[in-house]
Amino acid sequence: MKKTILSAIAIIAIGFASCSKSDTLPEQQAVLDNEVLAQEASVELMSAESDGILDEIFNLNIINAPTKGVWGGRFLTGNVVITMRDSASIKIITVDFGDGNTGKDGKVRSGKLISYFTFKDGKYMEQKMKYVNYKVNGYLHEGYMQKSITREVDTRTQIAIVKEDIKITFPDGTKSNHRIADMTRTYKHGDLNTNTDNIIETYGTVSFTNIKNVTSSKVIKETEKLIYKVVPGEIVQGKATMTYSTGKVITIDYGDGTADNTATLSDGTKTWTITLKK
Repeated sequence: MKKTILSAIAIIAIGFASCSKSDTLPEQQAVLDNEVLAQEASVELMSAESDGILDEIFNLNIINAPTKGVWGGRFLTGNVVITMRDSASIKIITVDFGDGNTGKDGKVRSGKLISYFTFKDGKYMEQKMKYVNYKVNGYLHEGYMQKSITREVDTRTQIAIVKEDIKITFPDGTKSNHRIADMTRTYKHGDLNTNTDNIIETYGTVSFTNIKNVTSSKVIKETEKLIYKVVPGEIVQGKATMTYSTGKVITIDYGDGTADNTATLSDGTKTWTITLKK
């Protein structure tokens, strides 16, 4: 009876992520590890989403009016308040989601995004976006995203060198993930009358520290670049290889282009599937 009670207590403790490693049974540890891996894969999705928001803000800058973006206002919808001002050669756009605004993707955002745009000429520009008490479904984003962009106006395409330093803190305030990235992204805008055919392609390197304070190095090859579809807001294709400081190597396969909200993971011995967003 005593052993049964102790096992039950251990399971409850795991549920609240407060048990020590010695109290965790192997199968329960596997569940925790799988959740950590799912978080890392999901943060890649959050990065692409943030970039999609920045691109929508840029479209506001192009049309020079505080209205919904050319992509159809997927993120900048509802009661979002947008303000623009010029400072020397820099245009500053602030997006205020207030205490909570639900986007077309069903996510609740609050706080502010402040974006800075510097135009070198009609083809080249610099962008930087800072997170100010910005939350998505209660997850706090801190840090910045910075881009150096070359525009191909005729093909409605942009190629950017992207640098990120983003910390994402869980709603309980005790756990966080930290991402530092150097990437190349290509933004392909299709028919301007719809956002269903807009995609973001990504490759490069990422340093990631998870909630267990374990650091991994992620490599996304150009030949296996990640493809993010603005609608429905998912990474649907591409592969990433993560090498941990412990020596463990995990491959994440986001699929063949089908939007199914999953990714397949492999450690070279076994393969399993995770859900990207809930």
